[in-house]
Amino acid sequence: MRAKMLKAVIMELEAKEAKAQATIELYLDKAVAIADHSEILDEITKWANYGAEARDAKEYLLAEFGDGV
Repeated sequence: MRAKMLKAVIMELEAKEAKAQATIELYLDKAVAIADHSEILDEITKWANYGAEARDAKEYLLAEFGDGV
């Protein structure tokens, strides 16, 4: 049960990280498609923090409890 729960959390964090990466790539590669350019840098920073938080949490969980995954 422990391994399944940890695996589920890791997968959720990986999905959050992938979502952040995809969003940042969209902002960087397709900036003309974004209506409000005035907030684009703030949005990139927001999504970078979101992805970094997910990555940090995943790395922490794997380092501390990853022996069963």
